[in-house]
Amino acid sequence: HPCPPGPRPKYAVGWGTQFAALYGRAAKEVARDKQSILVRGVTTMIFACALSVAYSKKDIDAQKAIQDKTGAMFFMAVNQAFGMIGPVLGSFPTERGIVLRERMARSYRLSAYYLAKVWSEMPVVWGLPVVFGCVVYPSLRLRRDLKHFGIFLAIMILNSISATSLGILVSAATSSFREANSIAPVIMVISLLFGGFYVNSQNMHPFLVGISQLSFIRHTFAALSINEFKGLAIPCAKGAKDCVRGGDQVLSRLSLDGTTLG
Repeated sequence: HPCPPGPRPKYAVGWGTQFAALYGRAAKEVARDKQSILVRGVTTMIFACALSVAYSKKDIDAQKAIQDKTGAMFFMAVNQAFGMIGPVLGSFPTERGIVLRERMARSYRLSAYYLAKVWSEMPVVWGLPVVFGCVVYPSLRLRRDLKHFGIFLAIMILNSISATSLGILVSAATSSFREANSIAPVIMVISLLFGGFYVNSQNMHPFLVGISQLSFIRHTFAALSINEFKGLAIPCAKGAKDCVRGGDQVLSRLSLDGTTLG
């Protein structure tokens, strides 16, 4: 019997099948680029060792260590973000012609392609922050228990995922690597400016506070600060006048009081 007339399916296969095929192709491309993975790994270790050495001095004053910790946490958020966004900026321009042809042939949805590209980077995006965190966490004398260490690693991984996703988005929105490489630093610098370290949110104009919420660096810095300082007792020298006696006071000065990780 002849098939009844009706609308032809928009795509030959379902979204899940599209994603699986595209992920397999993208993962093979990532695995082939061993030199880039090696360079990123070496760079991560260099920054981790440099940060560890910078904060390796023993018998430091607990009050002055507050500045050290906040500076180090903001540096980690920025360093990991720049390290993740750069390598993926050229991912779309090099494949634009192929993607356009395959899209015209209705081979797959754009969402399947984009998510496959993002997830193909996940082994590197997860692995590098974990290696980085395992090296720097003890050196910075952050809270030494498994709970806070695990939350620290989770925050660094989410920061790296955000940076990678932003890099792929910029790459997809531009027609060449040169354009992407020009736009991405602008976005990153704005995110850095509104990251909560240079300018306190209470000192911003109201409309800028809303813009600052778009900065993933801000959220990373806030999460790291809350994880470290929430409920933390900070020793104070005898006779000291301007003394911060607890981590909650630090969070208040950062305008993070009342903010939680939940």
